[in-house]
Formats: sequence, C-alpha cells, structure tokens
Amino acid sequence: MKKIVLSFVWVLICTVVGFAQGIKFETGSWNEMLAKAKAENKLIFVDVYTQWCGPCKNVAKNVFPQQKLGDVYNEQFINFQIDAESPEGKEFVKQYPVSGYPTFFYINGEGVVINKTVGGMDVDGFLQEAKKISVYAKMMEAIKNGTATKEMLYDYYRFANKQEKSQALNAYLKALPAEELMDPDNELLDEISLYDKDLMMRLIDEIVKVGNREKWVSENKFIIEFDSKIGFPMQYRMSQYLEESIEKGDSAWFQELMELKERFMAYKKSKFDGDWRLIRGRGIFFATPEYCELAYMGHNRVEEERFKAEFTDYMTHLMEEMPADSVISMDQKRWLENMKESGVGWLLLLFGTQIFSMGDMTANHIIDWTDYFWKISPSTKAIKAQCYQYINYAYYANPYNINVAIKAADLLARIGNFKDAEEVLETAIQVHKELKQDDPKLFRPLELKLRDIQNRKL
Repeated sequence: MKKIVLSFVWVLICTVVGFAQGIKFETGSWNEMLAKAKAENKLIFVDVYTQWCGPCKNVAKNVFPQQKLGDVYNEQFINFQIDAESPEGKEFVKQYPVSGYPTFFYINGEGVVINKTVGGMDVDGFLQEAKKISVYAKMMEAIKNGTATKEMLYDYYRFANKQEKSQALNAYLKALPAEELMDPDNELLDEISLYDKDLMMRLIDEIVKVGNREKWVSENKFIIEFDSKIGFPMQYRMSQYLEESIEKGDSAWFQELMELKERFMAYKKSKFDGDWRLIRGRGIFFATPEYCELAYMGHNRVEEERFKAEFTDYMTHLMEEMPADSVISMDQKRWLENMKESGVGWLLLLFGTQIFSMGDMTANHIIDWTDYFWKISPSTKAIKAQCYQYINYAYYANPYNINVAIKAADLLARIGNFKDAEEVLETAIQVHKELKQDDPKLFRPLELKLRDIQNRKL
C-alpha cells in the first residue's frame, strides 16, 4: 500500500513538473534565434541580464517560472536569455544598447526592435507587454494588407517605438478624412518630421481647397486660425525639407519638392517674401523658384554652365527690380535718421536688429554664389567687374549688416579688389559710428578684417 501511495505522489510530481512550466528559454546563437523567429513568424523575447544584477535574479527565480506567464510567452515568442558580460552578450549590446539591467527586448526576425523595457516586472507586467505586442502585430498585419482602420493606425502610432514613430504618424494622418485632417486643432500635424510625398501632396491639396473657399476667406477669424495652425506650419515644413534636400545634394528630392512648392503656391495665403526680404525663420519656401534653383546648384557646385547663365540673368533682374538703395524702405531709413539725431544708441541695439540683419540670408547667398561663379569662369576683366558689382550690391543694399560686410570684403580682396574691400569695411564702421554706437565688440571684427586686408594678409 505504501509503495502504491509513493508511486502516486511521484506521478503527481512528474505531472506538475511536466505541465506547470514557466517560460522556456531556447539555447543557441543569436543568429539561430533570428532564423527561427523568421521561420516561425514570431518575435524573439530577449532577457538581457548580468550575474551580479539583483532584479535579474529575482525575475529569473520568481517570475519566469510561473505557468501563466509560460503559457503566453512559450506560445507567442521565441524566448532567449543572454548574459551581457559574456562574449556573445558584449556583441549583442553593441547592436542593441542597454541603459540598465535587466533589459527586455522584443525583436522580429529581421533584427528590428519592436519593444524594449528596462527593469524588473511582475507577471502582470510581462503579460501586459505581451498583450501590447499582440495588438501591435495585428496592426502591422492589417497595415501590410491595407485593411487597417484609422483607429488601428492611431494605436499603431501610440504603440510605435522611437524608430517607427514618424512613419506611424504619417500612416495615421493619411487615413484621416479631410475634415479631421484640416481641423486647426489637429495638433499631430505639428509632429510631422518624416517626409512622405503622398502625405505632403494630400496636405497641400487640402490646404489649397479649404483655404481658398470664398466664404471662409471672408470669415477673417477662421482663415487666420487656419493659416496660423495649418497653412503656415506646412509651408515652414516645406522650407525645412527644401533646405535639407539642398544640404544633402539630393537632386531628385529637390525637384520633387519644387513641384510641390509650385502646387502649394495656389493657396491664397501663400505670398513670396521677396528674395531680399527672406527671413531665416521662415525659410526658402517663400523665395522665388529661380532663387531655390541657384541655392541648390551653388551649394552643391553642380551644373556649371547652367549656373553661370541663370545666376547672371537672376542678378540682372534683381538689381533692376531692387536697386541697392531701395532695399531698406523710406520709413526704415527715416527711423534710422531719427535715431541718429537723437543719439540714443541703445534704442538702436534694442529695436534695430531687424534692420541691421535685413537681407542677411540673400546677401550671404549672393556672395557665396558669386564665389562659385568666379571659380568656374575665366579670369577676364569683364568677369572680375561682374563679380565686383554683385558683391558690392550684396553689401550696399544694407550697409548696416556687419556680418555681410566682413564676408563681402573678404571675397573682394580674394579676387583682387582690395580698394572696394577696404571701402566696404570703412563704410560699415562709419554708418555704425553715425548711429552713435560705441560698443568695441561691434567694431573689433570690422577693424581686424580691415587691418588684414590693408596688410594683404588674408
């Protein structure tokens, strides 16, 4: 009888051990885990631990062995543990950095991190993460199949990791009906950071459509709110993309953006600033197409013959339409004269910043473009005279801009016109002295550059 009871107890123990199992961790290399995850279409749950980590030991001893956790994780994931201080672990954390232990990753068969948590959790915490991952997987499948609802896409955006957040936002915004997309209270528009042509095209078309409705244009309060919250922010976003495409030298992207820019100009609130009055805070979107094209070619030093022809034509028209003495308006000149007479220099420093920096963006571009033009053209007297004219125009359009004065003088000297270089700097010093400004920090850079040019030390 005693033997029968003992046999029964042993069977019971074996049954409990066999069926009440916590998380089962696989053995093998990381590459083998990736291959297995890909073959079984599962994610890999990775426990990154160290031998000395207390929370790591607690989770391993008290949480991972629990059956209800094993039931879920063994079904849903390929489970893998790795000691961060082992040779393989050191390689792993190079690819997947950690900030503390334990760290838990959920990684797909392509090696992309879907989710990451740091610090120990109880069973409910791990089950909540598994539930979130399950919802995420269903969302991704629906997105892949084109059956995702806007609610599902919004959840995708909320759950997405840092690497996918921008893409998830774009997907959600594209799913919104026009009235929700164009709602001035749609704050998610401010978070757009990843370029998506289809989304930008739709946004532009909807902005043009909504913003140009006559009955709404007449409702001043609405159109002001619409433009400040949607119209202008999208124009500013276009400026950022344009400047980024120029910086990267991405010709295809730049031309695509120029087409979108032209499309956007149908919006009634779109106005060119005038190339001389471009403001860095607003950006290149508000410049003429000719200006943008020169900015691309000049920055990337491409299409030399086209650049020379278009730059010459552009400067001819610009100097005719905006003579140097007309860039600063009569009202601004009158204000400056009053300040000169009053002798209140601190008022100029306080209120005159806008005038002093006017034309800064375009003047600097003209000098840079002239530098490129000079380098790719023959060194004839006619070309030199042309360059002198462009550089002097860039400065004398606003002789109050000290930074432009220094840059203009430097290029004039480099191409051999020391006389004009000295005159530019002397003029800059004189006009600021007339404004009763005596700050040595203001004059020091001008005086140093003047000394170097006079001594022919460039």
